[in-house]
Amino acid sequence: MIKDVMYWIYLFLFIFIIFTPKIIQDGFFFLREEDIESLIILCFGVLAFVLYLAKEKELLKVFREKLHLQRKTNDITKDLSDSYSYIGGMNRKFDIVKNLIFHLPEDTSDALAKEHPETFQSIIQAIQLLSKGESVSLRFVNTKTGQLEKIIERGPPEKFAFFNAKKLLASGKVFWENPDCAVVRSPREAKNKVVYIIFPKATNQIEDVEMFKILASQALLLYCVA
Repeated sequence: MIKDVMYWIYLFLFIFIIFTPKIIQDGFFFLREEDIESLIILCFGVLAFVLYLAKEKELLKVFREKLHLQRKTNDITKDLSDSYSYIGGMNRKFDIVKNLIFHLPEDTSDALAKEHPETFQSIIQAIQLLSKGESVSLRFVNTKTGQLEKIIERGPPEKFAFFNAKKLLASGKVFWENPDCAVVRSPREAKNKVVYIIFPKATNQIEDVEMFKILASQALLLYCVA
């Protein structure tokens, strides 16, 4: 609406400027006819320029408002995306915990029957899901003797060859990383034993470290029961 009105105003000013020589026929006081015409044309030119600046200012204001609304829309979209990701992550953790709870009696029974490979299957699968990869290593270390007692792995063995018992114990940390892999240790030891979960890093930032600690504790429990 404002845009259409401005066009009509510009058209009126243009027509008036064109017909100024026809309208002004005589001089006025000490001003000649040509001087009056030039002065009137100058005034209308200044008026047109002022109107143009006002219009540009209004357009700039509208543009800033649209930009502000766009930013708010982007923020809302990002918040929604983060919320969906969080809900998805929570559902994934819930499924993992539920699966561990449902399989605990069976896994404990397998451990008592010395069926270790099947015993740790649900834990291995949970680690693969959380780490977003197929390769994973469970390494059970005796803290008293410093010996590596058992290894359960999925994936190429050479991928985890660097992590011997001495290096794992020397770290003294519950969670640590190197450029290629992440390592999570069981928060507590049982019967002088700890377990280390090792997996390749799929992202620069490892999430769900607490879930990995829970899985490590579960693996250590089953190992000690056997």
